[in-house]
Amino acid sequence: TMRVFILLLMLDLLGVSSVMMNKNLRKKIQGNWRTVYLASSTVEKISVDSPLRTYFRRIECGKRCRQIHFYFYIKKGARCQQYEVIGKKRQEFYQAQYEGKITVMIKMVNDKILLFHYFNKDVRGKVTRVAGVLARARKLTKDEMTQYMDLVEEIGIEDENVQRVLDTDTCP
Repeated sequence: TMRVFILLLMLDLLGVSSVMMNKNLRKKIQGNWRTVYLASSTVEKISVDSPLRTYFRRIECGKRCRQIHFYFYIKKGARCQQYEVIGKKRQEFYQAQYEGKITVMIKMVNDKILLFHYFNKDVRGKVTRVAGVLARARKLTKDEMTQYMDLVEEIGIEDENVQRVLDTDTCP
């Protein structure tokens, strides 16, 4: 389980703990969110009609955010399918089942944006890294965009793999 150790070490370097331990986390996280941008190490997984191109709508948190509920849509053609995925807190991250196994980290959250990234291990064992930014509004300030691009770079995703997802969001 050296891999787990390396992952935890990496999370520590990324400064994840400060967010996850925040007492006001629930207040900050809960509510309505929209996916503005997504980036992925495997760009096909976030392209239009792909299962990791998630159109977020809301996040809810249980007591002390030990459980987190993600509500989002996935599009197949013109059809929108709604999902609820439940993440269970493990140390500094959440684990969930969606398109295989997902390990989610919330990097930063304030009144306007939420930065997150996750590792998705599909049924074939392929691991994909995804970084996203959710917003309460429909666009990001220059500063928010910089924070997001810094996260993308930190987890080793190419700039050209960043996609503005909001433009294809036609779900209710």
